[in-house]
Amino acid sequence: MSTDPVRLSQDLDEVRDVTVIGGGPVGMCTAFWAGMREASARIIDSLPELGGQLTTLYPEKWIYDVPGHPKVLARDLVEMLRVQSLEQFDVPAHLNTTAERISWEGEGEERVIVLHTDRGELRSRTVIVAGGHGAFEPKKLPGYDMTPWEGRGAHYIVGSKAVFSGKRVMIVGGGDSACDWVINLLDTASEVSLVHRREGFRAHELTVGQVMQAAARGDLALHVPFQIKEVHGDGNIERVVLFHSENEDSEVEVEVDAILLQLGFKTALGPLKDWGFEVVKGAIAVDQVMKTSLERVWACGDITTFEGKLKLIATGFAESAIAVAQAVHELRPEMKIQPKYSTNTGVPGAVAGQP
Repeated sequence: MSTDPVRLSQDLDEVRDVTVIGGGPVGMCTAFWAGMREASARIIDSLPELGGQLTTLYPEKWIYDVPGHPKVLARDLVEMLRVQSLEQFDVPAHLNTTAERISWEGEGEERVIVLHTDRGELRSRTVIVAGGHGAFEPKKLPGYDMTPWEGRGAHYIVGSKAVFSGKRVMIVGGGDSACDWVINLLDTASEVSLVHRREGFRAHELTVGQVMQAAARGDLALHVPFQIKEVHGDGNIERVVLFHSENEDSEVEVEVDAILLQLGFKTALGPLKDWGFEVVKGAIAVDQVMKTSLERVWACGDITTFEGKLKLIATGFAESAIAVAQAVHELRPEMKIQPKYSTNTGVPGAVAGQP
């Protein structure tokens, strides 16, 4: 993989088989499948680093649902995908680059797609959108304004869990991220408490079970169904007053050093919303082979929607293989949709001694 400015400048003059929009895990996997089908690829991403939300939001968070890994740190998964996909096939990665507009030029076999970016035009024969959730920002806490405490103990994004070392941490939320951070901080924070406004949790059953076990052991203070009423502190957060969701007169006061708000993220397609895609509830509609409504454009991963859609890294990896197979077949009709098995073929042109 190259992020060298000279190499990237030269890439502006090349027509590649596939341009992948998105440098998250599914985007990198898409580049891998392209390499396995001997198709030239490039990646573009508006973020300054590869990895998407894994890098930006929770690099030190454990991921438990990637096949073959009982658990893997987000940042380690990003690095392994980078080596497997981009480095192995020398895929240029245009980071800090936003695709603002799409157009088509030429006819027949010479027809190409032009992506008009804020750093120049990129041409390719096909495009695969693997942009995760698109642009994202954390959701704010409803019912109480935490803005005055941001930078003074209130956190939405965790770059390094070491910032919570030895601290009393309150986690707010009831989804996967909130429950995962409970488990992840038990060996780092001095005290961990979890606040959720409802009795039930939306996280994976296994993770919820681990949270409940931690509470039963006394390793976690569980406050459900409770919500934040007041935050107090001299400069930084020092204590929080909670109220019972079903009885506001019932209050609990908790001494804390930090609050980690895990309430989900607002997502948006950004410039993609104006490209002409069929959009359903903020996601790009695709058919059973990941084809979008635009000519020679496929999509995969969390940015897509179809009947039976599951938003998981594992399913995103599979969708990327389907999208690449279809894109390559579009370019080279003589190539079969079904690739040969890697156990027989090895990695094309990448590993010495393999066929």
